Amino acid sequence: VYSDACCTQALPCSILLPLFNLLGCEMSRQAAAQAAKKEQKANIAEKNALKEKELAMGMTPAVKKLIGTDVLLCTECGMTALGPIKECECKGGKKKPGPDYECGPQLVIAAKSRSQQSKDAVRLENVAGQAGTAAARAKKKLDAALNPHGDLETEVQGDGTDIIAVVEFPVGKLGLDIEKNAVTKVVDGGTAADLGVQVGWVIYKVGDDVVAPNKTAIMRAVIKCMKEGPAKFGFRQPLVEGFYCCASCDKFLAEDAFEADQLSEQGPGKQMCSGCAEFA
Repeated sequence: VYSDACCTQALPCSILLPLFNLLGCEMSRQAAAQAAKKEQKANIAEKNALKEKELAMGMTPAVKKLIGTDVLLCTECGMTALGPIKECECKGGKKKPGPDYECGPQLVIAAKSRSQQSKDAVRLENVAGQAGTAAARAKKKLDAALNPHGDLETEVQGDGTDIIAVVEFPVGKLGLDIEKNAVTKVVDGGTAADLGVQVGWVIYKVGDDVVAPNKTAIMRAVIKCMKEGPAKFGFRQPLVEGFYCCASCDKFLAEDAFEADQLSEQGPGKQMCSGCAEFA
């Protein structure tokens, strides 16, 4: 049986001191754990903020890999160690970035430019290889299919990816629709359909004049030309099947140079290759 007197007796120091030490150690451990947790949260927040900042400037993991060891050498012209600008022509010489200068955006632009140059070089090399063996066959096939009566003139132009077909339209309705300078629709039974014009062809000349990729300018040129009689159109068309014209760089490129939605949703006159769409 315990009495009140027993319960209120003071504990000796030999027992209290270890208890206080134990309590102090536990409180210190909890404080240290809370501090570590707070620091961890701060580090995570800092990393997330940095990641958002990098993504905002276009520095994705793929772009980071492209940047690699590149360094910015001039803040004015964007010259970097890896290019594409490797020679600075700025007045007064190179303007080197200071310790607090944000080099990221210019390094991203340089990396994307190098990547696009590399892609273009590969495509042109592939196209050149294809065009060397396909040019004669494609031209012969084109002449047979679109020029059965010998009333079209054709010529290979540019880097060998497209061919110009000269078609003479009589005075009257053309029977086609265009976006910028690209044929988007050929009316069934119309003049363009009878002459073999196809969707995707690009108007290069009206009469003897090269025309700008602008619908209004082209229609003005047609009206002016038809006042004097039939009008000859120079249409650019792909030399190899499966090539499409980019509305931005004005080049005929293979299908894999475009995102699927560009060809299916945008179409001629609006579709852009992946390289142009990335910088649009």
